[in-house]
Amino acid sequence: MIVHRLIVTALALACCEQCLPGAITFDASGLATAVGADQYWPSQRCGPGGAACVHAASSQPIEEWHFRSLGKGIYQKGVAVWASPAVAVVGGRPLVFVGGCDHTMHALDLLAKQRLWFKVTNGAIRDAAVVGEVAGRAAVIWGSSDRFVYAHDAATGQPLWSRELVAATATQGDVDVAAPLVHDGIVYVACFVYDKAFATNRQQAILSALDAATGTVFWSQAIDTGPVNAPAGREIDGRFVLFLAARKGLVRALAVSRQGPSPLWTFQMPHEVLASPAVEPDGVAPAVFLGSKFGDLIAIDARTGVQRWRRMTGNWVDNNACVTRLNGENVVFVGSYDRCVYALRASDGGELWRRRLGSEVFSAPSVFQVAGQMRVAVACLDNHLVVLDAAGGAVETCYYVGEPQWDSISKGETLWSSPAVLQAGDATVLIHGSYDGVVYVLPLRASVLEVSPWRPWQIWVEMAAVLVLFCAAATIVRLRQLGHRQRPVASRY
Repeated sequence: MIVHRLIVTALALACCEQCLPGAITFDASGLATAVGADQYWPSQRCGPGGAACVHAASSQPIEEWHFRSLGKGIYQKGVAVWASPAVAVVGGRPLVFVGGCDHTMHALDLLAKQRLWFKVTNGAIRDAAVVGEVAGRAAVIWGSSDRFVYAHDAATGQPLWSRELVAATATQGDVDVAAPLVHDGIVYVACFVYDKAFATNRQQAILSALDAATGTVFWSQAIDTGPVNAPAGREIDGRFVLFLAARKGLVRALAVSRQGPSPLWTFQMPHEVLASPAVEPDGVAPAVFLGSKFGDLIAIDARTGVQRWRRMTGNWVDNNACVTRLNGENVVFVGSYDRCVYALRASDGGELWRRRLGSEVFSAPSVFQVAGQMRVAVACLDNHLVVLDAAGGAVETCYYVGEPQWDSISKGETLWSSPAVLQAGDATVLIHGSYDGVVYVLPLRASVLEVSPWRPWQIWVEMAAVLVLFCAAATIVRLRQLGHRQRPVASRY
């Protein structure tokens, strides 16, 4: 089995093509640094830019760990085996919060390599949890298909509150609850409800604002007639602005507060959208980045809703992009079903590099540092988690993370889990909930990444060497057989 995995990993690396010319010098100031002992995860991909990385002040070593809790279950369209993980530092300890098709939220202690607590709900957990400060303590907040939003103490699992988003009916299906967003003591959460009753046939997306401390509903408003994805948000001109993308491609910007939402603009994407927007986390004129099933990545002015640029890939862009500060400018990373990861200038969409991998890139990228060097991690449908050098796109290493636990899956209908990253002192740890039912905790060590990267031609050289040795051995055996046959037989007379 180990040999098989090594061979599969080598073949996946060998499938990577040479990246296009171009390189970037990075400025590490684009990543958040630890300000105190605790670090939180306030939205689906941590921050508005979507880098999905938090820092811990602790330098205690974190060991590799594979956590499994799920049974095989039954495949259901739109429900991932694991939702994307949320990572936080609570009381100085790094914790991971992850739910999935088992209807359960799991709190994992990375230092102790054990499950700290769990909470069973009455529905699948389709999207990431978030972690924020509530009444002076860390709280993990998530939504479930059972129509409820839950808030629990992050360290102990003690229930703080739960809130029903929509009233139940006999003809109602599961409610699709997106990842919440916590800001200034308010939880913003979007959900989609489908009532199959012939008389009502209600299909409605609802955006709600809840008190993070008590779960009290400040307001709740219908915003669409189809599913909506998780919101992203940031302060612009003194107002907190939420950006939401509907599945049918309509993007909305809303200025939100306790009093209610105020629509700012809308933008229609050319095709279906499964991802959530990524927003430039800095600057006075930020842009919003979003891809679609049409295969394009579009930059939209966050203030006006006007398109700034559009960049085509070779296939679907199903998951989030991420944007981070690099050498004085912002750079956008995105994966596509054309098997490539792209690095684009945020200002004009110019391509800095692209790297073709072994299969379709289905995850959102994570951007982080290892020993001061920037890296990008993505997950692919060849069952590998790949780490690339963010400066030029070279593949540094990859991990085999298992085959889907179901016999067959339909591409492009489910957002599988995306990796998250914890940086603890000099150590960097990848956390990924794979569709094989395992949550992988994978330490990245500089010594591993300093090894010369695999070159696509290396495997062919090694295979040729094996072939030459095999042919030589076969030739020797054949010559011995021929020599034995030609040896004279002694006469009996």
